[in-house]
Order: sequence, then C-alpha cells, then structure tokens
Amino acid sequence: MLTKPVLITALGKRACNLLTQRTISNTQILRQGIKNHQPNDLERRFLVWSGKYKSTSEVPSFVSQEEMERCRNKMRIRLANLMIGLTVIGCGIMIYSGKQASKRGESVTKQNLEWHNQFKQANTKEAEAVGARTHTSSHRIHELLQRREAFKFFISQARKTIKRK
Repeated sequence: MLTKPVLITALGKRACNLLTQRTISNTQILRQGIKNHQPNDLERRFLVWSGKYKSTSEVPSFVSQEEMERCRNKMRIRLANLMIGLTVIGCGIMIYSGKQASKRGESVTKQNLEWHNQFKQANTKEAEAVGARTHTSSHRIHELLQRREAFKFFISQARKTIKRK
C-alpha cells in the first residue's frame, strides 16, 4: 500500500529528475547562445570553407565554441578524405611505374644484386689499395667463434675463482 512518505519520495525523485533535465537543456541552450570564441585567420577560412559564411569579412569577431567545434570537425573530415584520395592516387602511380619498369626488364631483385656487386667491388679495390688481407665470410665467422670460446673460458675461470673464495 502506498503511504504518504513513499509518495513524497517518489514524487521528489521525479521532480528532481525533471529539474536536472531542464537545467541541462537550459545550459545547452545558453552554451549555444554564448559567442565567446574569437577566431583567428585560419579559423575564419575554415568557417568560410565549411559553408557557414560566404566570405571571411562576413565572419563575426566572436562565434560560439560549439559552432567552431563543428567547423573544425568538418575540416578534419575533409582533410582525412583528401589524404585518403592522395594515398590512392599515389598507389596507382606506383603500380603504373612498377608495370612500366617490369616491361623494361627492371626488378628490385636485379637492382639489389647490382648494388651488392658494386659494393663488393668497391671494398675489394679499397682492400687491395691498402694492401690489407681480405676476409671472406667463413674466415670472419671462424674468428668470431674463437673469440666467443675464449670469452666463455675466461668467464668460467672467473666463476671458479669466485667459488673458491
């Protein structure tokens, strides 16, 4: 059964909810009406490009913050779409140039092999000019393995001396 205190609390909660909803809606209306943002030249151009005003001279000295945010969001979306378009165009150009290069018989693998051959020739010429001994890769690997074994031996000897103490 509904008693008087239960009704008062139920109506109180409902009244409180209505008041807070009205307060929130009122502040949104007030926030829209307040023009407290002074746009700079770039923001003025943004407002014109987004279609809000016809020219930069028509843009008022103060605009609302919400209007400016909507304008920035539109420009952000346009810039993102422009970048997507430019990326697609760039990919198309790369595909076309790759097909033309393959028709000429060029490939990335051939270019890589040529570069490595030129690099090796330059290194052997330098080594011969200096008179230094050229190391092949197997000699270099053998040298590194010997150093590694010597280092392991040194570490094991150091551990043994530490354990003795």
